[in-house]
Amino acid sequence: MILEHDWGTTALGPQDDWSPTLRTAVSTALNSRFPFLLMWGPELVMVYNDDYAPMLGARHPAALGRSAREVWSDIWDALDPMVEEVMAGRATYSEDLLLVMTRHGWEEETYFSFSFSPVVEPGGRVVGLLDTVVETTHRVLAARRLGILQRLGSLPRAAHGNTREAVSTALGILADARSDCPFGIVYLTEDDGEQPRLVAAQGLSAQGDLVTGPIPEQVRQAMVTGQTRTVTGLASQLPGLSTAGAGPIGGTDVDTAVVLPLTAAGAERPVGALVLGASPHLALDEDYRIFMSLAAGQVAATVTDAQAVAAERRRAEERAQSERARAQFFSDVAVTLQRAVLGPTVLPEGFAVHYGPATGTLEVGGDWYDVVDLPDGRYGVVVGDVVGRGLPAAAVMGQLRSAGRALLLESRSPAHVLSALDRFAALVPGAAVSTVFCAVIDGTTGSVRYSSAGHLPALLVAADGTVRHLEEGRALPLAVVDGCERPEVEVEVSAGSTLLLYTDGLVERRDEALDEGIGRAADALVEGRHLGPAQLGALLTERLLSDAPDDDVAFVLFRCG
Repeated sequence: MILEHDWGTTALGPQDDWSPTLRTAVSTALNSRFPFLLMWGPELVMVYNDDYAPMLGARHPAALGRSAREVWSDIWDALDPMVEEVMAGRATYSEDLLLVMTRHGWEEETYFSFSFSPVVEPGGRVVGLLDTVVETTHRVLAARRLGILQRLGSLPRAAHGNTREAVSTALGILADARSDCPFGIVYLTEDDGEQPRLVAAQGLSAQGDLVTGPIPEQVRQAMVTGQTRTVTGLASQLPGLSTAGAGPIGGTDVDTAVVLPLTAAGAERPVGALVLGASPHLALDEDYRIFMSLAAGQVAATVTDAQAVAAERRRAEERAQSERARAQFFSDVAVTLQRAVLGPTVLPEGFAVHYGPATGTLEVGGDWYDVVDLPDGRYGVVVGDVVGRGLPAAAVMGQLRSAGRALLLESRSPAHVLSALDRFAALVPGAAVSTVFCAVIDGTTGSVRYSSAGHLPALLVAADGTVRHLEEGRALPLAVVDGCERPEVEVEVSAGSTLLLYTDGLVERRDEALDEGIGRAADALVEGRHLGPAQLGALLTERLLSDAPDDDVAFVLFRCG
């Protein structure tokens, strides 16, 4: 598109007339796998690469060659002071900055981390700026929603047996989360189990007709079918239903709500339904729906618990089932939110990955993996472990993972990546003493280069069953000693070999030495060396994780072709 664009109609002029500085800046942006935007000249003409294009939404491809002031007019008030600072020769950095944009035709709540850097011609004149950017909306929303779910999961037992009070307490937590839940309504069935009644609500600026109309009808349908329902057109049917305080952007009528059945453990039919308004400033995507389903699961557990206490001995078995449902809910939250922070990973052929949370906990952990597709048939593979648990550990993990991926794309040297991560981790509270194993696999030469920051040795099993522990390139964990030397080792990998990178949750058990657990993992790899990566990963989880470990587990498998 850039080659074919008629630049003569823009302030940049024909490509043949471009200065060496401009050509170099454009080449830098186009040859990077990281999102880059170049804004050139007083008109701030936009040139960007493939990875930046999705951030433009419907504005791509028309944005190419246009002024950034026009393309990003809806957020220019926030960007303009930064541009002025860069044009004065000073770089800027913003982390998780809230920007309200209309790139898809509606006001959208988005978050970005980015740096504006000046592009300087010989002689010192600033002629443009380079924007290095990553959209963090997905991670910010995941962390925010995890906090809501953690609060719901920590609700005390309803020892008083008052269902209405228990539901109101749960909705009180959602009332503090109106960015994601502009309003919430709970309907429960009467004792005869027939007609649902409105029990509690939050976030309604106008009651509307909540006895008859679109919402109660969808509530009845959800309770009959046990399926989630979506109600649209509320802005016109029930204007003013929920506006004030519905998100960080300002008051906007909520047009869509999701009706979720509240199903108690072991019950044949739902005991009620939770209606959650969807933010008019966020896309109602799969992650949003999963969050709502998890919230409904906790409200259902709260209702069930209150009813169980009120029924005493007659509901004792139902209480036990509710506790099992609560434990499953905790596990689902940990898996879903950890994977949301890790982000989607499209695996190349020959790879298999696994993440599992510690048993019986709502908190996410600091274990992570990453597989980075590099040029020339190479792959970067990282497995790491941050000290601690909960949101702080997950936040540190997310920063280290993002930094490691960016460094691999630029450096492709495991030792250089870990050396840079040393410096980065020293600036991030809670990142010190994190362990990381970084490797670059070259499928064309059949080699693996690796370096380890205090991490457990990777296991390499040849096709004949020979086991090798990759521990020669091991040094101290991150940010322990300034200027720590990071060794790098290269090993040859024959066809049919299997490489396993893992965290300690896979092999460490309280009642045995660590070497015993590593030995069990090696035995399983030898036994399954003729299986495909996915089947071998299933064998590993069966043999090593059947005892419900009390630590998170992450591992990456690679089968050399």
